[in-house]
Amino acid sequence: MVVTVIGSGGKTTLIWRLAASFAKQPGYEVLVSPTTKMFAPSQPIPGVTVAGKFNEASGKLESLPQEALGKLISGYDLVLIEGDGAKGFPLKAWAAHEPVVPSFTTLTIGVLPLWPLGKPVSDKLVHRLPLFLELTGAAVGDPITPEHFVSIITGSKTQPGLFAKARGEKLLYFSGADSDEAVKQEQEIENLLPVDFRDGLNGIIAGSVQNDWVLEL
Repeated sequence: MVVTVIGSGGKTTLIWRLAASFAKQPGYEVLVSPTTKMFAPSQPIPGVTVAGKFNEASGKLESLPQEALGKLISGYDLVLIEGDGAKGFPLKAWAAHEPVVPSFTTLTIGVLPLWPLGKPVSDKLVHRLPLFLELTGAAVGDPITPEHFVSIITGSKTQPGLFAKARGEKLLYFSGADSDEAVKQEQEIENLLPVDFRDGLNGIIAGSVQNDWVLEL
């Protein structure tokens, strides 16, 4: 299986946790690689191979040519790819060249953190702020609402959403769901999604990697 993780606010943490979990299975080989850039783990993870060009200045792994990555994947049971970048911001909108989802992806996981709900829209919270304002219809200083999250997920008439370049099956993952209030917020967002869009997803999950907690919805 080749899983490409896109979105913002929790991608890398999710990837390394999945990698470590699956690598514990006897004989299970896991590969992790970016198609953009991602932070490398602080120490090696047993059973996990990391592929990329390491940039010592930034401490990040940078992408291999997709053709080279495509030749590597056959030797692994699970390939985890970070295919999006948000510059450390919890939310973003997408430029035309992103995310970078390889053609051999079999599952795309879109990640969004819940904690920005209610926070004011600003350049401290959002990557590609002008595109975000166009995507969501929000103005700088507006509190971020569930309706804004729906626009991020589905896209608008003029801007692509989270899954615009997804390949294979599609899974929506809300990170930071570590309280009853967060779960209620997730359910409100889910209920606002158009039925046909929601039906086109293969699953919606709210979870907290830090707390080892997941709720399948």
